Amino acid sequence: MSDFIKSLKSTNQWWLLAWFDIRQRYRRSVLGPFWITISTAVMIVALGFLWTQIFHVDVPSFLPFFAAGTIMWVFISTQINDACTGFSQFEGYIRQINLPLPVYILRLWARNLIFLAHNFVIFIACWIYLDFAWKPLVGQFVLGFILLSYTWLMLSVPIAYLCARFRDIPPIIQSVMQIVYFLTPIFWQPHLLPVDKHYVTGNNPFFHALEIVRAPLTGHDVTMTSWVWMLSTAVICTLVALWAQARFKTRVAYWL
Repeated sequence: MSDFIKSLKSTNQWWLLAWFDIRQRYRRSVLGPFWITISTAVMIVALGFLWTQIFHVDVPSFLPFFAAGTIMWVFISTQINDACTGFSQFEGYIRQINLPLPVYILRLWARNLIFLAHNFVIFIACWIYLDFAWKPLVGQFVLGFILLSYTWLMLSVPIAYLCARFRDIPPIIQSVMQIVYFLTPIFWQPHLLPVDKHYVTGNNPFFHALEIVRAPLTGHDVTMTSWVWMLSTAVICTLVALWAQARFKTRVAYWL
């Protein structure tokens, strides 16, 4: 617990390191992180209008759902995939500088939050394009996003330790994330499922993670089921993260 507290207090440290990562990645680029925004926007527009034709749904009802889901999925999946190399990509720092290990996870988390802020412009553009057809529930969105981002931060900790110890785990996680993408309502809507197949969404934590943010953005209330799922997931991830930090923090330098 003390390592997490120390890491959170050193906000300037991991936040500036996150900005440094972005500046290095897009050095000499004119648009910088907005290249990710452009590529995501092109995908949302192209596939959004394609899916409306395939599923025979109206653009005003599907495009906000697809845009919000895709933007949040990019954040969720990128955070998990980055966590797979959460320690190994900073091997030089870990071997030479005595910093609490959660600092490196917070660095990844902050970096992905910055990318998310850039991508969120797409949803605002979608809202303007559809002439402000709905009213987002800002309060629920803020609460949902805080819960989602905290949960994924805690989930990243045991993933980073596991992948540092076993180098075969990262490709497995990446493959699983691809499968989860198709099982989670992002480019298809939950009501399209037959009644006897609702367990695909009801027992899918990724669906509830998206829903506590996507529903308020599209003007709908979050169901109590999704709140319970995410609160339970947050508690479990926190306990596992604290256990992993206490058990394995002294071993990471030898695994790298």
